[in-house]
Amino acid sequence: MAAATDFDGLALKYVLADKDAEGQRQAISEQAARAIEESTNSRATVHQWVSSIQRWMPPSDEDPISRASALDFLASTLQVLSRRNDTLTADQITLLVNYFCSLFDSDHEAGIAAATKALNHLVVAKYFSATLRGKVLQSVCKLGNDDFKRQAPTTRLEIYHLISTLLGDPKDHTNGLIDDLLNLCQNERDPENLMVWFAILRNFLQNLDPSGEPPSAIFKAFAAFFPISLRPSATASSVTTDDLKSSLRSCFSAHHSLASLSIPFLIEKLDTVNQSVAVKVDILLTINACLVEYSHPVQSIVPYADQTWGALKYEVRNGEIQDIIKETLKVVCSLTKRLDGEDLASFVDSAWRDLKEDISDQKYTAQAGRLLVAIAGASAQSFGLLIPRAMSHINNTIKHNASTPHKRHLIALMSSIVELRLHLVPHLHPDQDESNDNEPLSDELFGDALFHDLFLPFWQEHSVASSPIEYLGLLCETTRGLGALVGQKSSGTGPNRRLCSDSTCREILGLLAKPVITCRCAGSKYFDLVGEIVPDELVKASEEALKNAITLHPPSFQYLLQLYMTSIRESYQLRKASRDLTWSIETVSASLSQMVLGTQDYDARWLNEAALINTFLQGLLWMLTERAEPEFLVIIIDAIHVTVKGALEGTQNTSRITEEEFRELVNSFEASGAPQVDLNQPGKIEALVPGQMDIHRQRRAYCLFVVHQLYRRFTALHYFLIGREVTSIDSDGLAVVKLNDDFIGDDPDLIFRQDTVLNQLGQLATSVVKLFSEEEQKALGLDSEAILLFHMFRSRTARPSDVLRALSPADGFRTAPLSLGIIQGLWPGAIETEFHLDTLDKLIEALFQFPTPCSESARPALDAMLCVLSNKFDVKKDNARLQRRINVQTPMLMNLQQFMGPSQETDIGEPKLQIIRSTLHYLAGDVARPIAGETNNALLTYIMDNGPTDLMMGRDIAQNFGLLVAPRKSLSEENHAIRRKLAQGWFYHRYVVPYFDRCFSASGIGKRDEAVNRAVGILSILRHFEYETYASNVAQIVRIGVQALDTFKVGVETEALLEVLLNIQSEDASQLKDQLTSLISGVGAVYIKACNIADAAAAATTSANSDKMDLDNVPKAEGIGPEDYDPITTRMHVLHFLHKLTESGYDAHLLLPHRNALIRPLAQACGDSVREIRRIALRARQAWEAL
Repeated sequence: MAAATDFDGLALKYVLADKDAEGQRQAISEQAARAIEESTNSRATVHQWVSSIQRWMPPSDEDPISRASALDFLASTLQVLSRRNDTLTADQITLLVNYFCSLFDSDHEAGIAAATKALNHLVVAKYFSATLRGKVLQSVCKLGNDDFKRQAPTTRLEIYHLISTLLGDPKDHTNGLIDDLLNLCQNERDPENLMVWFAILRNFLQNLDPSGEPPSAIFKAFAAFFPISLRPSATASSVTTDDLKSSLRSCFSAHHSLASLSIPFLIEKLDTVNQSVAVKVDILLTINACLVEYSHPVQSIVPYADQTWGALKYEVRNGEIQDIIKETLKVVCSLTKRLDGEDLASFVDSAWRDLKEDISDQKYTAQAGRLLVAIAGASAQSFGLLIPRAMSHINNTIKHNASTPHKRHLIALMSSIVELRLHLVPHLHPDQDESNDNEPLSDELFGDALFHDLFLPFWQEHSVASSPIEYLGLLCETTRGLGALVGQKSSGTGPNRRLCSDSTCREILGLLAKPVITCRCAGSKYFDLVGEIVPDELVKASEEALKNAITLHPPSFQYLLQLYMTSIRESYQLRKASRDLTWSIETVSASLSQMVLGTQDYDARWLNEAALINTFLQGLLWMLTERAEPEFLVIIIDAIHVTVKGALEGTQNTSRITEEEFRELVNSFEASGAPQVDLNQPGKIEALVPGQMDIHRQRRAYCLFVVHQLYRRFTALHYFLIGREVTSIDSDGLAVVKLNDDFIGDDPDLIFRQDTVLNQLGQLATSVVKLFSEEEQKALGLDSEAILLFHMFRSRTARPSDVLRALSPADGFRTAPLSLGIIQGLWPGAIETEFHLDTLDKLIEALFQFPTPCSESARPALDAMLCVLSNKFDVKKDNARLQRRINVQTPMLMNLQQFMGPSQETDIGEPKLQIIRSTLHYLAGDVARPIAGETNNALLTYIMDNGPTDLMMGRDIAQNFGLLVAPRKSLSEENHAIRRKLAQGWFYHRYVVPYFDRCFSASGIGKRDEAVNRAVGILSILRHFEYETYASNVAQIVRIGVQALDTFKVGVETEALLEVLLNIQSEDASQLKDQLTSLISGVGAVYIKACNIADAAAAATTSANSDKMDLDNVPKAEGIGPEDYDPITTRMHVLHFLHKLTESGYDAHLLLPHRNALIRPLAQACGDSVREIRRIALRARQAWEAL
């Protein structure tokens, strides 16, 4: 084999190869390695291989570059051989090691890089002898500091890796060489090399003989780099400043024998003046690492405890930088944790002498308090040693001090101590406590006595109504301590018990609830000198304290709920005529919801959530008994809704509920005494108890149970037999759901407010129903409940189809919001087909009647239901279902053909527009999941073709085209609507783009009207589209927009137009560049019209307020009708548009000609009566003036 391999030739090829040709060099190395591996006489082969580079070695060749390449040939071959580390024998390895080691002494110019590379592979070979480690290290050290630092950084890095490998085994490292290594590497500055060098030193230190002298030479070697930073460099480095700091920090904390050197050194650095924040934080982090990592604390930490404390306390006492103070407190805590027994007691005594004096001094109380908490929070032992004397001193200082700021610091410190104890109790291990104290956390100090001796008198003294405003801060700090005091538990080895009695807990909760519940409900001021009923700062602090109290002691929530109910009743009796009472009840109810939803973990809080829902149900029932105004009912139903939504979070993908399980759960809820408002049973707040069933299923079942009873409460089932009302029903009878006696009266305003209650209740139902899976909704028959409204739930004798067959027309369909609430949350597959189609037919029949049988307030709900049912009837590529869908649309299409179109002169006014709007709502559900095919969209095609051309109402119809694509919650994915990703694009290209050309005026009055109407319809659609949808037609849309500025009515039309222009301006302002002059003059004219309308509306309002309203005499701008209103949105859009023009990147010469014309109207806009308009106008004016 040796004869067959020409190593001389391979070496020559390697030397002559371009350095950038790594692949070529690698192939040569692999060929040489393969020859050695396959050789039968490896000794001779290795000799030939080594001899192959002889021609480049001195004195044959003095070229260092060629020599370096030749040596690299050997090193690269060894790299390949290292994949199988048993190729070379021990003798061969020894010879090679000796050869490469000699280069460190003889060839500093060309041999170091290759020698290091080769040795890095040889020292990990299988037959490398440990006795050679010393020789290699000695050879490396012969390089000397001067020659070492001349080597390239990458070469030095290879040397560091070699040293690291040789010193990797602590048992085999070579003594006596460390000084030489320190001398060799003392001038290193490369970040990557320093990372390895620090790791070498750390490894060496961690394996020191504990009984030996402190390694001062090593300490000086790395301490010289402290504090370390990273200079900016043009060469990218993977090493960050934090990496360097952390690596160097690990050297300081590597061994406890360094303590006598490290801690004094670091303390001295800390005391150095004019240190930057980053340096001080680095010093503190390093001290903390030493305190945490050093073993044998008695030898390494105790001797320096006082010195460390002496330096640290001033960093907090006199410090101003929060980052430094924060890290200092961590160091104080770490120092305390490492002390024990008498050493800890001595340290605490010494620290207390300093802290006691500072606590008494108002200037340093806050700083001393932070230090005290850091020491006491280190361990139960330090807490027990320090806190008793600290609490006594704080208490006495509070009682004998008249300074409000000082008192605030002191009560804040006391509150922090009470909170600190809460954190220590769960982590207490009595078996590890050396004091053998039965109560290591001073239980006797944190019970009723602390409340009655300190907190209660302090609160009473500073919460009187005539208190100065400065006392507000005192009370806010006190709330923290009160909230934490409720949850204090024993720390001894006995049974776990609360330290405060039930009466004390109730008293604490009463104090905290006064600003949150009592005062806000009663409308009484907490402080006479403050304008608010209760200052927000005190409300937030008390709410947070109550939240903590509920988490620590859940039964306390029951007391809060009782207090809430009492306050509601008393306040209603005294203030029911007050306009502020509804707001008060709303804010208090919201506070309770946020408290319970923000406490504990998800499962643990369920009982409190259920108790809160029960309380709201009791409050609702009481309000109904008192015949309260609908506004109060809305507030409480909304509070139930918020709580239910929070309780149902995360329950969507839980195990299924069957109908049988749900009925069993309902029976258990009723048996436990849960409120049943439909039966006038207030029940018990704490009725719900944990059951055997999965808690997620129990949550969903209970929330649906609440919806059941609320629906039944506000409606009633009336039976009819052959046209007369009866008390029961047989198979031939019918039933109708009507509103119950809670909603009586025919005043339109009262009806509107009552319908708000029904709408709110429907939204609650949607939030619950949508969380059930399709299978669960089918099992529970929720589709039919949209008709029954849960009235037949308790009856298993009659089937829904036997009783009710359509939405109830009673009361003008006013129960529609309740039906919508259920249908909106259903999965498409959960709606039975015949029920689905029958309901659609009945809806269409009702909505297309003239005169309409539905009330004005019910029609929006019926329209929304029509949209939802249209969307959720999925044909699923089923021809039969597709035909049935077409059959549903046919009567709608026939109706439209009778009274809509260019030749239809039928004028039935508003009813006609209502019918067309209902059609658009139906089509909106269809458009969200479009079906291709001309015949499949005949209704949509007809209304898009003929709507804007309608002789009597074309413009009104076009204004409503946005309904087809407007975002609506009922068609959201969370409500299980069927949506196709490309629906918007399909609709745009099929029903918008073809009408662009018709937006431009042609000859004839009718044609001009149609062009305007087409533009109105298209822009009302485009305002809801993303820019990407119509980006390819922007130029044409801008032309339509420029024309529309002259023809559109100020109001909804200009709002749509300006929204589209603003969207184009934000996405690609260059598209407006060619029409800039027309746009600026056009929007200016729109703004003037809008201001004229606003002035006319203001004049009309003034006239009405003075009972002298005469619309005929109100000055109007041209084209303003009585239906116009103050167009605030249009004015804001114009100002936004003008302001953004200055930020759109246009050349100055395009904008400057318009500046003078715009400055004056913008200045006038700065005096607008609407604050937001003034703000935008000011920014726009400043931008134009700055051009």
